[in-house]
Amino acid sequence: MKSDNTIVTIGDINYLWGIFMLLASARKAGMDTPFLVGTKAFTPRADRVLTQLGGVTLLPLDTAGRSLTCLKAKAMLQARTQYVTWADSDAFFTGDVAALLPPSSPELAHFRLRAPDEMPQAFKGRSFGEDGRSIPQAVLAAWRRDVAEVAGEARQAPRQTTTGSAAFFALSLDRHGKFLEIWDALQSKVLPQHDVGVVDRSLKFYHQLDESTLNACLNFVIDAPEIEQTYRLNKDRSRLFAHFIAQPKPWVGWTKSSFRFFDEYVAVAEWAAAQGLELPGPMPECLKAGNKNRCRALIPWTTLKPKILRRLKKLF
Repeated sequence: MKSDNTIVTIGDINYLWGIFMLLASARKAGMDTPFLVGTKAFTPRADRVLTQLGGVTLLPLDTAGRSLTCLKAKAMLQARTQYVTWADSDAFFTGDVAALLPPSSPELAHFRLRAPDEMPQAFKGRSFGEDGRSIPQAVLAAWRRDVAEVAGEARQAPRQTTTGSAAFFALSLDRHGKFLEIWDALQSKVLPQHDVGVVDRSLKFYHQLDESTLNACLNFVIDAPEIEQTYRLNKDRSRLFAHFIAQPKPWVGWTKSSFRFFDEYVAVAEWAAAQGLELPGPMPECLKAGNKNRCRALIPWTTLKPKILRRLKKLF
């Protein structure tokens, strides 16, 4: 049966392994959901590595000057199914989640809101003189003002008290395509037009870029989708959307938080190799099951190395 949902993701050539593993995890689980992948600086070989997985459409974004994370809405609008699901490319599915992805109704959005005790981390390093367990009033005021400017109107009161992660977001494209257009327009208005990475600490109200603007729209766009009451992709270990937040990513090295998925993630790489699929490159040592104990022992170093490199980059 043809899927009425498209999974959309984005990445440059440095994320080829991550994108491949996301797509391969879906195919290993038996999911036939089509993928739309925004790409940048890809080679013909990189294109082939992804399209061999079947049901994969590539969307070249080589002319985009902005951070790829700011192009999520633009990419989602290119889907041609009733529903569209955004999934970050530094993630994977632990099983067949196809039926869990779309919201239960076209009026809703499937999205995970943070609990109040998670909110201080979302605004880490930023003080607005409040308790940190909800969206600061100054942020809400800025969001409402900017949404009104791009949409022509805005709700008076916000819909939520906490924000949610933009790593996963699903809605009805038929019903809420206009919402995605407003999200895209807001990003064009308030975010840098050049590539600043995934976070810009110089932005007082939008430092999380795509996440900040998405939450602004969910709170203040008049016809925004209501958020599904229950987020379904963190309930069952065998059917999760597992997102790797920290550096390095698991195709480079493991962190304490990501290592709990070592067996499942490595199993995807092993499945791909066993299927005779063309891999993005030589199998990384950190994706070999026999290296599990070594990878665990190296976690302190693999976690520290990116921090050292970032500091050296600032110095030189």
